[in-house]
Amino acid sequence: MKFEEITVEKIPQNIVAQIRKSLINGELKPGQSLPSEVKLAEMFGVSRSSIRDAMQILESTGIVNRRKRGGTTIRQISVEDMVNIYLPKSEKENLFDLLETREILEIALVRLAIDRASEKDLEELENLIVWMEEKPDKAAEADIAFHLTLARISQNEVILNIIKSLKEIMNRLQEKTIYYPGRLENIISEHRQIVSAIGNKDEESAVEHMKFHLAQIKKLLRKI
Repeated sequence: MKFEEITVEKIPQNIVAQIRKSLINGELKPGQSLPSEVKLAEMFGVSRSSIRDAMQILESTGIVNRRKRGGTTIRQISVEDMVNIYLPKSEKENLFDLLETREILEIALVRLAIDRASEKDLEELENLIVWMEEKPDKAAEADIAFHLTLARISQNEVILNIIKSLKEIMNRLQEKTIYYPGRLENIISEHRQIVSAIGNKDEESAVEHMKFHLAQIKKLLRKI
């Protein structure tokens, strides 16, 4: 394991970026202990206070565990942690990655919902659409709740937990797109088409409407 000495900007973010890079390329692994604070300061060519600040950032994003007397270790990485690790990519790149991930997951969700959605589930989805119509200022929250509810309806705990773990980055996507002129009205219409297809047990239509819904978000994201 080798780190580059920081010679220009001796700030915690530089240290965090290098440690993230080492984790991504496999030089650091879950459960592995980092060198001591003194040793890291020497390796990076920075003060111990900069190392402490960097460790606080890594701890707050769920990448390391810090113990008072047991040093610092790399955590077992969950899906949510992986999102945090890859955040150094540009914001827009991350949002496009999110849309690709959602397309894979949510097409599977509508297929599962065709078989597993009850009348009560369909009513809950419709209520969330009405919430978006009646309280536009809460539309972003209602939209995420819609997709989380769809995940719950699938009765697949793994997919549900993955969608939950993506909630923060989904929020950032909504901040950029949902209040674009005319977009909210289109979302409401797209959601209704998805729910109608699920209620009619029309798998082909449900999949096509979900694909269209996500494609529209991607198209809008390219504009802004």
